[in-house]
Order: sequence, then C-alpha cells, then structure tokens
Amino acid sequence: MIRWSCLLFGATLLSQAVPLAAADRSLLVAERRARAEWAKAENRKSCAPLALARGGTPEGTPRAATFSGGWAVAFDLPGRRSAYGFAGTGLLPSDKADARTHRARLKRQWPYFRELARLPAPSFAGYGQEGADPYPARNAAGTGLHSLAYLRVGGQRCTYNVWSRISRAHLEWLLDNLRLLPG
Repeated sequence: MIRWSCLLFGATLLSQAVPLAAADRSLLVAERRARAEWAKAENRKSCAPLALARGGTPEGTPRAATFSGGWAVAFDLPGRRSAYGFAGTGLLPSDKADARTHRARLKRQWPYFRELARLPAPSFAGYGQEGADPYPARNAAGTGLHSLAYLRVGGQRCTYNVWSRISRAHLEWLLDNLRLLPG
C-alpha cells in the first residue's frame, strides 16, 4: 500500500508517496465518506481529506455534513446528531500564511494547544470549548460540552475543524487519530 503526503508549492498541490503498512491502511474510518465529500469541495486542491485511524468509543455513524466551500464528515450517535466530526474549511485569506504565523495565532486564540506527530509536519491544533473558551473548573473534562479544535496540517493550505460534543478527552483522541488521505 502507498500513503500519500501532500506538499504545496506555489499554487500546485504535489503528492509524495510514503509507504503505509497494510494493517494501518485497513483501519481508516470514514475514508469513503471523506473522499466523497472532499471530491465535491471547492477547496480540494489545498485541503486534503482526513479519516480516523480507528473507531472510538462511542463509535458513531459517518455522514456528509455541510461546510461552505469545504468538506465535512459528521458522526451521529443514537439520539445525538453530529456528536463529533472533522471538516476542511473553505479558504480564508489567512490560510495562505506560513506555519509559524498559524502556530502563533492558534496559541493566542485557544486556551489549549498540542503538536500532532501522526500528521505531516508541522501539524498542530488549538482547542477548547466552542468560542475558544477554556473548560470550566466544574467540568474540566468537558463532558457534554461543545469542544472544538482548529487544526493545521503540514503541506495543506486550510484550517481544519475538529469537534466533539462528548468530552475533551474525546476531542483529544480525535486529534491523535486523524490521518491525512491521498488527495
């Protein structure tokens, strides 16, 4: 199997092959849905699709979600629509900035920040409650709150959104399990 990592040079998105173990390849969750949504998106040349390395707990049912100019996959749970998901947002003028600028912006904007070693470098995310708020002391685990992350992936020119309405730990699990798909 081949894994593709994407690099952006000027206005052209180039792909670079990196071997991917067959065992890893078979574990991607929502890959077909992400590819289908990405293929219809206006930003597909600068915002490669993502999928999950493995299913989580609870494991939702993936479906298409609307993200103007971009693409999105939401996961529904029984009684909870869009419990979690991820999206490649439409292009913003600030998406053209370099990684250093984005890192500084996300560190200023969000109360929590982490590097993401499982995605092409440099990959990082700023996150917290929707609205860029910290989790309250009475619910530091963020249980049932709307957790949101803004994610930058090396070689991509978009800001990804990742969300969980389950918990902070679930959002962090999502961030650690996202993988870049060949674009």
